[in-house]
Amino acid sequence: MATAHPLLVAVDVDGTLLNTEFDDVLAEREILAMDAVREAGHVLVLATGRNTNSLRRLLEKSGWDPPDLPLVLLNGALVFGGTPRQRLAYHTLAGQEIRQLIALFREHGTVPMVYDTEENDGVLHHETREVNDVLGRYLTTRRRNVGAIHPVPDLLALDWREALEVGTIDVKERIMALTEAIGRELDGKIRVVNTRSLLGEGKYYWAEAFHREGDKGQGVTQLAEIYGIARNDIVALGDNYNDLGMFAAAGVSVAMGNSPDEVKAAAGHLTGHVADGGAAVILQDIAANRFPGPAQPGGAPS
Repeated sequence: MATAHPLLVAVDVDGTLLNTEFDDVLAEREILAMDAVREAGHVLVLATGRNTNSLRRLLEKSGWDPPDLPLVLLNGALVFGGTPRQRLAYHTLAGQEIRQLIALFREHGTVPMVYDTEENDGVLHHETREVNDVLGRYLTTRRRNVGAIHPVPDLLALDWREALEVGTIDVKERIMALTEAIGRELDGKIRVVNTRSLLGEGKYYWAEAFHREGDKGQGVTQLAEIYGIARNDIVALGDNYNDLGMFAAAGVSVAMGNSPDEVKAAAGHLTGHVADGGAAVILQDIAANRFPGPAQPGGAPS
């Protein structure tokens, strides 16, 4: 039965709905919980760092792909929603920015990956040179589960007009130095998202460079406006640093038990670890009108 007071419930995927250290399909408990939220009359949104190809394959393999499901993809570079569902936001990097980023990634000893536009099927381009173990595992898994990978000897030899992202995975110290350099060299034109990799025992981090207007928080806010839902009625559920913008945009924020301490501290509520179905617990409580209650700043359990 539809609720008289609908919420917009924005949910991260990797590390929140999906324990990507062990699983590559959504578990039945998470699917049932998301269905329950939708059946209760709330607007469920998937807000993820994945691109269209990657998320589509995950949902197809999981046997759950509602055609009206609103989406915030690539950390806000792409937003889909409305009735019928359509692309609402599309933030791309320009050719010169892509070339500058590739050069900076190389200068800092990292291996850049460029995620192409939707029109070019979101292909991941990377250079054919040695990569660290964690990046290698990521590329192997993506090749198996998603495909659309194009290895080349030299990314700068390609004729870049636009792309959605330049990114990599490396040790935290190298990633942070790269992030600082991007901030200096591109002077506010680029937004870099740093997240802790779910592989590599917390020692490896992502650096993902996007157009400055791409952000999970902005994407969720845009969808709330489309669906006529106030900020205080946005619930955001996530586990990593790229979810902080979404937390700031929401009236209610929930961090997973497997989140870094800084992410937990930024949330109003905590739930269980992804391996224990912490997201499903919160989603079922939302569907049953048991949550949200009053926020408890500093990450205190609800």
